[in-house]
Formats: sequence, C-alpha cells, structure tokens
Amino acid sequence: MIEGEIRTAAIIGAGISGLAAAKSLRQKGIECAVFDRNPVLGGVWADGYHGFGVQIQKDLYEFPDFPLPGNVPDFTPGPLFQRYLEDYCDHFGFRDCLKLGTRVIALDRDADGWCLEVTSETATETVRPDLVVVATGLYSETPNVPQITGLDSFGGEILHNSRVKDIEMLRGYRVAVVGYGKSATDIAGAAVDVANEVHLVFRQAHWPVPRKLLGLLPFKWGMLTRLVAAMIPPYVRPSPVVRMLHTVGYPLPWIFWRIVELLLRYQQRLDTPTANGRNLIPEHPIEFDAYTEVTMVPRPGFINLIRTGRISAYRSGLARFEPDGLILEDGSRLEVDCVVFGTGWKTGFDFLPQEVRAALGQGPDGIYLYRHILHPGTPNLAFLGRASSFMSVTTFALQARWLAEVVAGTATLPSANEMRADIDALRRWKQSWMPDSPARSATLLLHMAHYHDELITDIGGDPLRKTGILAPLKELLVPYRASDFREIV
Repeated sequence: MIEGEIRTAAIIGAGISGLAAAKSLRQKGIECAVFDRNPVLGGVWADGYHGFGVQIQKDLYEFPDFPLPGNVPDFTPGPLFQRYLEDYCDHFGFRDCLKLGTRVIALDRDADGWCLEVTSETATETVRPDLVVVATGLYSETPNVPQITGLDSFGGEILHNSRVKDIEMLRGYRVAVVGYGKSATDIAGAAVDVANEVHLVFRQAHWPVPRKLLGLLPFKWGMLTRLVAAMIPPYVRPSPVVRMLHTVGYPLPWIFWRIVELLLRYQQRLDTPTANGRNLIPEHPIEFDAYTEVTMVPRPGFINLIRTGRISAYRSGLARFEPDGLILEDGSRLEVDCVVFGTGWKTGFDFLPQEVRAALGQGPDGIYLYRHILHPGTPNLAFLGRASSFMSVTTFALQARWLAEVVAGTATLPSANEMRADIDALRRWKQSWMPDSPARSATLLLHMAHYHDELITDIGGDPLRKTGILAPLKELLVPYRASDFREIV
C-alpha cells in the first residue's frame, strides 16, 4: 500500500533489484538513498565463491534497457557481471544515490512514518524516508550450515561455499561437498583439479537443466516459452485455455513432461551409479521438482566427473561427524579432512521488528505480498527481488517500473481488502502443490511469463511483446529475451 506523496525513498540493498529500484524511482523525480553493507555494489555479485557466474544465456540475464557488451560470453562470469552492474549505475547516472559500506541495523514505524537506523565506519544516523524499499533478495547474509551431530568434534576444516574464494584453498585435502545445487556442484567440479579426493553428499537428486537440449538447442527454446508455461501446473489465475488443458486435456501436459524426463535421463546420463549404489534419477516429476530451491544448469562435464569416479557421489543424508570423517545415513563412512557446505543461505530480515513481520504475515515459507511487492498492512514499505524466476534481472526491472508507476500515481492499486484477497489466493495456490520451502512465497520460475504479464498489464502496457507478421506464433513458441521488455522498463 502506498499512502501520501512520495518524495524520498530509502532502498536497502545495492544488488540487481536495488539498482533497478533506484534507476526507476529517480526517473520519477524521487530522491533515493541506496544502503548496502558491502563496500562495492552488486549484492551477491559483489563477492562470490570460486568460479561463480550466471547459469543462463546472457540475453536472458541482463537489463532490458542496458544490454551486456557483445564481447561478454554466455553464462557470464561473476566478476564481469559485477562490472556490468557498475556500468549500469553510471549509465543511468545514480551513483550519487549509493551509500556503500553502510548497514541498516533497525527499521521501525511510528506516527511520522518509517525510521531507519544506519551505521557506517564513521557514523550512525537516523533516516526518515517517505518510502522504504527492501531489496535484499530472498536470503540473509547468514550461511546455512546445518547443525549436524558431532560437528564440534571434527578435526578437519569446515567451510561454507561462500568462503571458498580460491579453489587452491582445497589443495591436497580429502574434501566432502554437501549439497546438490549450483554452488555445491560448482565447488565439487573445480575441486577435482586440486584435492586428493572429492566426495559429493546429497540426500535428494534433482532434474538438471542442460545448457543445450540434446547438445543442440539452447535450453530456453525447450523450457522458457509460453507453450511450456501452459504445460506446468496452472497459474493462480489460469486462462480458460490453460484450465481446459489441465482438465479434459490433461494427458497432453503429462506426456510432454514424461518425454522431457526421458530426454534428460538420456542426455545427462542420470542412470550413472553413485558410490553407494544408487543413481542420479530424481524421485519427483520434473514439473514439480523444478520448483525446489536447487534448480540448476550444471557446468558441462559435471555428470561425467561422477561417472568416471573423479567425484565420489553419495546419495544419502549426513548423519554425524566423527573426528576424522563423516558417517552418512546409509552407514557409509568417509574419511575426509575438509567439509564444504554448499547449502545456501538462511532466509530472514533481521532489521525488521517483530510487529512489522507480524503485519506482513511472515510464515515458514516466507512473506506473501501483492504482486510480490506490497502488503496492505505495511504502508509505504515495498519489497523488490522477492520473485524467483529464470530471468530475474528482467523480473526485478519490471517490478521496479511497476513500483515507480504506482508511486507516481500513474498506476492504481486495488483496495486493501482486494489486495488481501489476492495475497490469500496466492498463498493457497502455492501451498496446495509447490514443494515446501522457506522461499516458497517468492517462487515463480516457469510461471514468470504469467507474472510479467500481470505487472505490465497493471501499468497499462501490452504483455504480448513479440512483433511482426508471425507474432502470434512467436508468442507461443519463441522464448522471451530481456530485450523484449526494453520499451516497458
């Protein structure tokens, strides 16, 4: 909910969503201050683990109105993407908004509005903006390191993947990497060149998305079209065609996903045996498994490292630590002297007071918001970056434009009751079928096309962005790129 005239905004976070917010709000004449605890901008792109980078093609992961340079490769390396964010800031001229090396330690609301307490190396001050934009993403700065029995007794090194800045840190070690997401598999794949042994420990396998389907077609053509979006479990507000497809026409989407699974099993060699006698075939159907938090595009050759034994994969949970190794839930024992947890980050907003969290209705699966941005119980508090999609840069840019139009009064919000009803419908829809997850409230992934349509329609734009005589066919079969939304943002 937006109340009163907005002249100033405090943006918490200088990552992709925070920078998009500053650019769009400044274009509406709103004075912005962007606070970030890091001394450089970029959020997660400011300081990643060894070899981190974008896991999709660059035309899907760039700002619609500021394309990546032509000489930047697909699957952009992390340091190059951080440099690109610096250039984005300078190109649109809002570097003077940045308050880097400044941490927001408290956020509260009184009769006069929002009040932020911020601290830096030189001072602590109070800021009173008309609008607060939380752009810190889905996760906190706290690494998620599971508290496993015997952890304190382990005589070796215990690391979170975020601390592995240089793979040389693992040279000569017998390493166990815990997890099966992108960061875990990246670290395990790089460690084979320096470590004496590399083990990968994971409880559940998940469907990997290859960079090219059957080695020929970029995965966006097979996964990120409106046709595929019609095949997944219907959106919270499905069209009549999609509703019919998933009732009387249900065999069609079921057959479609079984064919996709067969292709992935063949191409990715998911029958590869693990060291404890299992394989890499996931237990859950791909159309549901895709909504877990570990969806990833593995680096080329990763499965082959398991197949050839350079990575010893154990499909089992971690039961306990011993002084010289690990005991897995299936009874396997690994003698290791370094454990790397590729288990992500904890969710949370430590600076939000309890009464604000209560007003937002924060639960085990996160905060549900109107359009993933606003809540009627917290006026003039907006969230950007809480919408997980395969084109997150485009998604956040559209969110920022939507918020700017709402703040400027050129787009109208529904009533508070209507917003609450919309939020409740979103919550019921997600909880009725999506896998349980601390980030479920923000998960969109393959539903991003429907969400983008809503944002664009709300601000009076045309969600159908394809042009030319073949536009209807292109809408159905051709994946969207960031550049398709240039005129919107």
